[in-house]
Amino acid sequence: MRRIFILVTVLFTSTIAVFFTACTSGTNSQAVDNANAANTAVSESNSANASASDSTFKVDFKTEPGEVQAGAPATLVFTVKDSKNAVVKDLQVVHEKPMHLLIVSKDLSEFYHVHPQPSADGSYRVQHTFPNGGDYKFYADFTPPNAKQVVERIDVKVSGTEKAKVALAADTKLEKSVDGVKVTMKPSAKIEAGQELTLDFAVFDAKTGKAATDLQNYLGELAHFVIISEDLLDFVHAHPMAKGEKMDGMKMDGDMKEKDHNADGHSHVADAKKANKPSAYEVSAHTAFPRAGLYKLWAQFQRGGKVISVPFVVNVPAGSAKQVKAANVPAGATKITISSKGYEPSSISIVKGQPVKLAFYRADSENCGGEVVFAKQKIRKKLPVGETILVEFTPTEAGEIAFACGMDMLSGKVIVTEN
Repeated sequence: MRRIFILVTVLFTSTIAVFFTACTSGTNSQAVDNANAANTAVSESNSANASASDSTFKVDFKTEPGEVQAGAPATLVFTVKDSKNAVVKDLQVVHEKPMHLLIVSKDLSEFYHVHPQPSADGSYRVQHTFPNGGDYKFYADFTPPNAKQVVERIDVKVSGTEKAKVALAADTKLEKSVDGVKVTMKPSAKIEAGQELTLDFAVFDAKTGKAATDLQNYLGELAHFVIISEDLLDFVHAHPMAKGEKMDGMKMDGDMKEKDHNADGHSHVADAKKANKPSAYEVSAHTAFPRAGLYKLWAQFQRGGKVISVPFVVNVPAGSAKQVKAANVPAGATKITISSKGYEPSSISIVKGQPVKLAFYRADSENCGGEVVFAKQKIRKKLPVGETILVEFTPTEAGEIAFACGMDMLSGKVIVTEN
């Protein structure tokens, strides 16, 4: 049976003003320079899926010892704090772990997926040995209680001999052999910026050429995917989605329906017994690359008790130029433009009990805004480039109503007031 995966995405750019820009959000991470005596960094957390309140979470980071040396084990310590500076101890367990830490070297030649564990003081710790000196990028992925997914980005410098930088180059053939398996990747459509498509993966035994039907679940799923842009600004941590299952009661196009997709931006396994059954050798990932440029992708599988990370590098060209019609906004509707800058405006205020009319206008294809989803209202609509699509509903209670693109990469909100 083929499994379909949705790339649940948390992305970053260097400019905080573009929280909704090109499927990215900004963060002002402070560099952690282990060559300095004071080796502790605090950086502001931002989540592409988080509401304004979620963005107040922060992470205090330090290493033990204070100076990390290549070839020597170091303990990485993460302490999550809320807006009142209180330690957040009980992170939600997502895909069997409370925190996923993705580590890459700045040239993307090194990749590690590790899992800090809770300590008595409320921090999350993991021991790691860096093989080389140089600059590394951390992406700490976690979900606080009663909140949405947060990804903290941290820069770390490791003392020691640095290896020569490896220039990133696109693969000429999307087929790789790693640790006894051969993996092929086939896009369902031409890869270009803003184009939603499916990446189909097939796993074979490298020696026999036969389908690797003995793959084992890794962190509760058949596979995991991580995608990072060459400039390290775009980050994707993928979680699974199965055919024929629902997302919050909403219908999705075709026969692909999301599985138990929670507000934190992750998909969860609904049936643990089903999750532990032997899996097929084919998986698919539904995604979109937000910007033109080089991206490195790691597909992670488990076989014989060993986690295998298979890297691919793809070049994503700019989207094809299209003739775009002017927006046609109905009377009484609020226009929301979707472009490389994200949703504009990204926040709208209305009064409880009054009908809402939002006219979504997708100005170009250089974004992943091909759909808009109001999960609470169970509304999902396609947004073709150059067309104005109307979304209407009447809120019955005060609060915030979130909306996002179909990939959960762009987000905005409707603020409902009492009067």
